[in-house]
Amino acid sequence: MTLAEALEPLYRGYLRRLDEMAARLPSEFVLTERITRNDDGRLALAEDGLPLRFDVADARDGHTYEVHGARPDEPAAYQVRVGRVEVRLQPGNWEELPVVCVFDGEPLAEDAKDLADLLRGFGVLAWYGGYAGFREARGTPGADRWSGRAHAAHVQLRENEIWAVYDMGTCPPASLESLCSALSGYCEERVPLAYVRIGGSSPQSE
Repeated sequence: MTLAEALEPLYRGYLRRLDEMAARLPSEFVLTERITRNDDGRLALAEDGLPLRFDVADARDGHTYEVHGARPDEPAAYQVRVGRVEVRLQPGNWEELPVVCVFDGEPLAEDAKDLADLLRGFGVLAWYGGYAGFREARGTPGADRWSGRAHAAHVQLRENEIWAVYDMGTCPPASLESLCSALSGYCEERVPLAYVRIGGSSPQSE
């Protein structure tokens, strides 16, 4: 089983919640995955530096709605391998998905910085729709109604781990397979990782 296939239940769970939220509003007033601007017309930025992108908004009054799963979704598998990387999967939610890169020991500053840059770069690329075309390749029902873009990315170093917590939005699971392929390249060229964990609780909820 591929990593994308293992993560498909989390993606489908989010799309289902998103469809249910959008269905609560009259179709002519539903705005989906829109960015937000300040009163001066400039883009409103989140803490990660990316423009704010909301799941659903009401065109009548601008009220925004965010999807939050009541319980984590189970992956289709709990361990897969992508190149040199052992990927351990835990139940999680697509809209608040940790990707935790674990070193064997405390990393050198330059190794940690390069890995954090890789994880941030993935978030930026996904935010701008770099993986949107993967929806057609997977054929997930209903995915074509959405933009295929991620909504947010937060990266931080915690002891011997680098945490990236992504609001994956409607970005498809194959994107994370590409990320893990890049992490495999990092292991080959820089320093091996003990493993990568996807899913589980985020730092905010611990």
